[in-house]
Amino acid sequence: MKKLFALLILLLFSFFIYNGCQQQEERTYTDTEAQQMMDMSTKLWNGGDIELVSNLYSENCIRHNADLGDAKGPAEIKKFVMGVYNAYPDFKVTFDEPMKFKDRIINVFKASATNDGPLGENMPATGKKMSFNGMAMSKIEDGKIIEEWVYYNSLPIYTQLGFKLVPVEEEVKK
Repeated sequence: MKKLFALLILLLFSFFIYNGCQQQEERTYTDTEAQQMMDMSTKLWNGGDIELVSNLYSENCIRHNADLGDAKGPAEIKKFVMGVYNAYPDFKVTFDEPMKFKDRIINVFKASATNDGPLGENMPATGKKMSFNGMAMSKIEDGKIIEEWVYYNSLPIYTQLGFKLVPVEEEVKK
């Protein structure tokens, strides 16, 4: 029985050593490219240098925003960034250390700003401060973002700005 147990331990140990020594897939970007992208993202979201969008995103990119829909291509992303800075001229973002994977980089961030511009047709500036946390997952190819997913909760933002969530009243069926 002891021999069987020892053999089983040896087999398990060999299995774990073998799997732990497997070569990992290489990333599709270098550490230098990742740092350059972080630097450009920091400048873009802390000052609104719109020209950085063309350096960060590929020509056929898509940026998914859970609340606001998709922006396709650098022109739509520039329009989105300009909208942010029109509504929040002092918009600032701080990024945590990025998590680097094979073809993706994940950034956790905290944003803050003062709403000094309109948010939409029926949403005038409030002059109030807001902050929120979020995350972005960027798929990288040839040193540029080809697809990006951005997630954050909008409800606390609107609450901080003084807006209220009002349920739509359903029509009474006869």
